[in-house]
Amino acid sequence: MNTSLHTRRAYIFLAPALFFVLVLFIIPLGYNVLISFFDWSAVGRKQFNGIENYVKVLGSERFLNAAGNTMYFTALAVPIGVALSLIVALGFNALFITRITGFIRALYFAPVVASLTAVAFVWLWIFNPSYGLANEVLGIFGIGPQPWLTDESQAVPALAIMYIWARLGFNVIILLAGLQAIDRSYYEAARIDGAGPFKMFWSITLPLLNRQMVLVISVEVMNAIKLFELPFVATKGGPVGSTRSIVMEIYELAFRADRWGEAAVYVIFLFIFLLVVTGLIRKLFTRDISE
Repeated sequence: MNTSLHTRRAYIFLAPALFFVLVLFIIPLGYNVLISFFDWSAVGRKQFNGIENYVKVLGSERFLNAAGNTMYFTALAVPIGVALSLIVALGFNALFITRITGFIRALYFAPVVASLTAVAFVWLWIFNPSYGLANEVLGIFGIGPQPWLTDESQAVPALAIMYIWARLGFNVIILLAGLQAIDRSYYEAARIDGAGPFKMFWSITLPLLNRQMVLVISVEVMNAIKLFELPFVATKGGPVGSTRSIVMEIYELAFRADRWGEAAVYVIFLFIFLLVVTGLIRKLFTRDISE
């Protein structure tokens, strides 16, 4: 009786959250799956066409191009961004807390509170080939001006730089919190046993920072795959479609071409891909540190 009452109370407390999951996630997802089997227009036609949208999208060069661009951006931005965040977090963790270090931390975190749209406008000036700050700095070292966002080969790396700058502060805060939670006695015992800095980092810091690392990697991969604002504002998907992402394609198909059926197929592929990738990250990177 007590167990049954306890279970009912648990469901009562969970009910508001379950309601919002149902309304904001389950129902829209089911509706999206339904649309994907129709030639669907927001203003008129709604004709069932089976799997024709799936065949059309999978055979589309635009889909393959957008998927390739998104993967290329993710492969560039996430590993470099996470590594830089870890380095900065380790640096802050080694510093004594003073007013100056607090101010510097605030500077690192400042870009996080800005929207990616604002970030894109700032970096449009920095990467301007004619008068941008980036080419001015390169000129000091004798390097000629670069086209940055106007060149097919440099556009995605330039977007990756913008993204890393915008996300660095958030990741540093997460990793720094994990580093400060590690008991200092582990390091003191390791020093007594003759362990060096690298050995302590590999055997103590990384294993005990595992949960925070998995969280940061998962969030960054999801955000990178859902990239939209930066290329939409900075390059409009150009030059020659080299920065067109999956989410940009969804926007173009749904809101400009009025081809909601094909856009729904893109959403389903993106959803499945995110599920698989985040599952793999948890499987590959999560470590049991109970021992």
